[in-house]
Amino acid sequence: MAYRQQSVSLDLDTDVTHQCSLHYTRDQHLIGIIEFSKPSYVLKWGDLEYFRRRTDEFSVMPFPECINAMIIDIRNIPGFLDAEVPIIPWRLLEEECPIRLIVPQDRLDYYAGFFEPTWLSADIESAILEIRESMDMFVH
Repeated sequence: MAYRQQSVSLDLDTDVTHQCSLHYTRDQHLIGIIEFSKPSYVLKWGDLEYFRRRTDEFSVMPFPECINAMIIDIRNIPGFLDAEVPIIPWRLLEEECPIRLIVPQDRLDYYAGFFEPTWLSADIESAILEIRESMDMFVH
């Protein structure tokens, strides 16, 4: 008797997209920047899983080394996220790497109730500056 197998796909049902970039600090620490976008307001399971997969994947990819800090930009996500959304990579949390979550200015207070307030920023340039200063000050 042959065992039946059913074909499945690992693709997610989502309209979320992302863009990644890297920033090197003066002392060659690597900051990963990932920006998410979503045209629709309603968040589905596939959207949440997309956030988790992309941030986890980005945190462990060698560029030639893994990133030492991450900036996650969710300003272009019209729906509201909460503490249950697995958007922060586990590796960065375990290794206590600097993390910044870029949110719309008018949602700073809302997200401060779910995420570490020191992680929140409404400006990507100031987030990069904060991380650069904290990472490079230990050497000089």
